[in-house]
Amino acid sequence: MTRLRWLITLPLAIVLVVFAVNNRGVAEFDLWPLGLVVSWPLFVFVFLGVGAGLFFGWFLAWISGAPARKLARERRARLRELEHKVETMQTRLDEDEGARIARPPALPE
Repeated sequence: MTRLRWLITLPLAIVLVVFAVNNRGVAEFDLWPLGLVVSWPLFVFVFLGVGAGLFFGWFLAWISGAPARKLARERRARLRELEHKVETMQTRLDEDEGARIARPPALPE
């Protein structure tokens, strides 16, 4: 698993570093209503955009998985309830069998 992680991470890191070195030119981002201009290297804006896209994608996937998580919670609760009922019934059955064994046999009339 560690080797696989390195096989994926190392080439990706190299690509990101090469991209950042090749896109060092300054780009201006105008925040119009505030009258503020931000001047950063181009790769910073690209990385921020990719990061924001990844975050929103993760967030939407998490939101869309809410019904499945709710169903799993309900099923876990139902399973615990049924397991408790089975344990209770098994205890009663064991007590009934113990009482039957402890009782002396009925005398013939």
